[in-house]
Amino acid sequence: MKKRVFILVAVAVLASLALTTVASAKTVEGTGTLWARGAGIAKVHSDGSVKVRGCGVGTVWVKGAECLEAHGVGIRREVAGGVLFIGWWGKIVASGEELTVRMAGGLIEFTAEGTGWAYLRGRGRYHTDSAGGEWSPDGITIYFTP
Repeated sequence: MKKRVFILVAVAVLASLALTTVASAKTVEGTGTLWARGAGIAKVHSDGSVKVRGCGVGTVWVKGAECLEAHGVGIRREVAGGVLFIGWWGKIVASGEELTVRMAGGLIEFTAEGTGWAYLRGRGRYHTDSAGGEWSPDGITIYFTP
């Protein structure tokens, strides 16, 4: 029963991420690989790959992956047309065109390569080959290209 409630709460949190990207207060353009680490929420939409380092807290939802590898421990479920990871300790690597990765938690760390954008809200740092900065409590959108 606890596991079902936890999964439902995680799905609700991830569903709310779709609404938060509309209110982004700042936009940054960068080139190269995007790396980000922080606490809050992150959404990446990319034609390329996203590597997530799971630290056992939070949730990761992957949709549209042509290739998905996950090494570690935690809960992994097929949910809402994608794969939901809860409390994952390890590594998740997803790649594909029209790939979406949503993350929420106290420690989010990922690297995105290819062409796309990322929305970051909370506290943390990010950098590309040409730009870098802080996450924003109001949200920041970073566009990245190779």
